[in-house]
Amino acid sequence: MAMDVRTQTVLQQAFQRESLSMLRYVGEAYPWADAAGGATLQRLREIEAEDGAETASLGRFLFRRHVSPSFSSTFPVGFTTINFLALGHLLPRLVADQRRAVADLERDAASVTDADAKAELEKLVAVKRLHLSELEGLKVSRGEPMKV
Repeated sequence: MAMDVRTQTVLQQAFQRESLSMLRYVGEAYPWADAAGGATLQRLREIEAEDGAETASLGRFLFRRHVSPSFSSTFPVGFTTINFLALGHLLPRLVADQRRAVADLERDAASVTDADAKAELEKLVAVKRLHLSELEGLKVSRGEPMKV
């Protein structure tokens, strides 16, 4: 089934945003954590992997519909300022970025009329919401909640 150009564009933009998100960047960077923050860092890596798997699912959906996912391999330059940051400083930024991503994807899902495309976006929104909740609940060193 052919997908209208507007829906294609929305899905391609969503795929690109999520492929180059702050969470994805952090998955390739080296956040700093002391021994007490090791479990938090491990869960953060798991969240990133789960998020990446759902984004990949959107890419596979596009291929099945004969739409090439729009992709640039360059993360935003501003992300370089978060290299080697301690988790306590990084987590609030990730939470804010995840909130923005959820809002963007909700707007995307509301704007498409193709039922299958909407379902794919809603699956991604559900994962992002779950991860937002988890990120908000992560603890930093010494068991203290992060500062938001």
